[in-house]
Amino acid sequence: MNTGIISTNKARCRDCYRCVRICPVKAIRISEGQAQVDPARCLACGTCVRGCPPKAKQVRNELLRVQVLIGAGCVLASVAPSYVAAFPDYGGGLFPAVLKQLGFDFVTETAVGAEMVARETAKVVAEEPQSHIASACPVLVDLIVKYHPDLIGNIAPVVSPMIAHARHLRKQYGDEAKIVFIGPCSAKKAEAEQPELAGDVDAVLTFEELRAWIDSANIRKDQLRSADMDDIPASLARLFPLEGGLAEAASMAPDLLKQDFVALSGSEQVEEMLENLKNGSTVKLFEGLYCSGGCINGACFGDGKDIFRRRNQILQHQKRSAHGADTADFNAIMENIEMRCSYSENVIDHKEITEDKIKSVLARTGKLTPDDELNCGACGYPSCRANAIAVLTGMAEHNMCIPWMRKVAERKADQIIDNSPNGIVIVDSTLRVVDFNAAFAELFSCSRGIVGKPLSTLMDTGDFERVMTGAVDRIVNKDVSFPAYHISANMNVYRIEHEELVVGILANVNKGTEGLSRLEHIREETLSHAEEVIQKQMLMAQEIAGILGETTSETRVLLRKLTELMKESDGNGNGGEKVSE
Repeated sequence: MNTGIISTNKARCRDCYRCVRICPVKAIRISEGQAQVDPARCLACGTCVRGCPPKAKQVRNELLRVQVLIGAGCVLASVAPSYVAAFPDYGGGLFPAVLKQLGFDFVTETAVGAEMVARETAKVVAEEPQSHIASACPVLVDLIVKYHPDLIGNIAPVVSPMIAHARHLRKQYGDEAKIVFIGPCSAKKAEAEQPELAGDVDAVLTFEELRAWIDSANIRKDQLRSADMDDIPASLARLFPLEGGLAEAASMAPDLLKQDFVALSGSEQVEEMLENLKNGSTVKLFEGLYCSGGCINGACFGDGKDIFRRRNQILQHQKRSAHGADTADFNAIMENIEMRCSYSENVIDHKEITEDKIKSVLARTGKLTPDDELNCGACGYPSCRANAIAVLTGMAEHNMCIPWMRKVAERKADQIIDNSPNGIVIVDSTLRVVDFNAAFAELFSCSRGIVGKPLSTLMDTGDFERVMTGAVDRIVNKDVSFPAYHISANMNVYRIEHEELVVGILANVNKGTEGLSRLEHIREETLSHAEEVIQKQMLMAQEIAGILGETTSETRVLLRKLTELMKESDGNGNGGEKVSE
């Protein structure tokens, strides 16, 4: 059971929903805009960890725990066979040497446990005619237990290599010894905490944690003395990190490899194969590794080298290695180790969701017909319907629908501009009217018919021209009068950055002190409301552009600019022209 292996650093989270999009089982809950990992749903696969740009998703660090164990007694390291690709600079016996320098008393290869698992799995396949699913990958096992419970009976009843090796080490070194597994997989931390496996493994370190430890220890490679692994040798089981490594280690018959054996990696391919098994596939053994490319591409591998180079390093290491222990030796070891286990379902509780409830959620975000469902995936879910179901199960929120939120923002922007007590007019590079609000229309007794016509038909445009040509940056708080309209006003003129548009804001000062007080009150309320909208919506602008391939709407740009202008304009009619040149 995953008890919180993956967590979110709230300070780093940017609410981009990327973790929701890439999580294979949608185990990310959005609450009040904040992404949180749901431990009950999470497979601890680490997909969200490596796919989070600001590094807000983190795997629980157990380095301090291991260091405490080392200071308290005998500690053994069980190292996943992919270490040769993760730490290529410590070849030729330097890897066991550096671990002993860190304080481990004995350094052993988990490949020994993998050899045991391969042999035991071959027995299971030979004994029972049904399709079997290899149990070596903890993410695959957890996926079946939680999301495909009808396939639990197909999981080979064999423990994982980590557990098999830990039990072997306990027989060899005694119960007082502490065992630390080191590998590329974050899910091993969750596996080690399963109640039925309690006490087999005392702690789990990822390759990334180990790499950080080695770097901080300032160990000099030129002072290390080459050392051997402290266990019986394993040979073919060193291929376990690769697709088909289990079958190779088990020396299964060629006809099984050709006809009845399937080895796949990657979440999508694994899901497809599980569906095939449900539909009656007759394969005798499905060996699945959840990370694409296998364990050499584990979420916590962390060396930055390409997967093909890692694969070659594993293959070369296996060829260089000494032959494994004799079959008789392994059989003797396995006689004293419990290799079999059972799996029970831990199915995610799905609430009963009616079609009416789904339609109600869709309607709340403006999706009244199937044609309204964009299915853009910006929210992180593959369809609007899937997002609605997530909302009903408490995993998502209505405002995750970015296109809908954009429309809401645009409508509110229009409302803010239209309801502003100040007259607002926008002109283009030729000083023709692009848009204006109701307050401006009231001041100059004009209609929508002036759109596209020169502003000069209403007023002197000299100040607008000076700003447009760059003669001045802006004109702030200039007192102006328009005798023909019986207007005295305080005017601000600005050019919108990166746009061929100039904005004029006119506050009518003819209404007396009472009117000004009311104007100021409305202005403050307008600004407050605008800031609230902006705070919630503008943070999504970049994400919208990236997901939908669209730029932020012109209305929203104007909203931001106009709000800034309204802030700078004190509206108190102090008079005087302040020109910044």
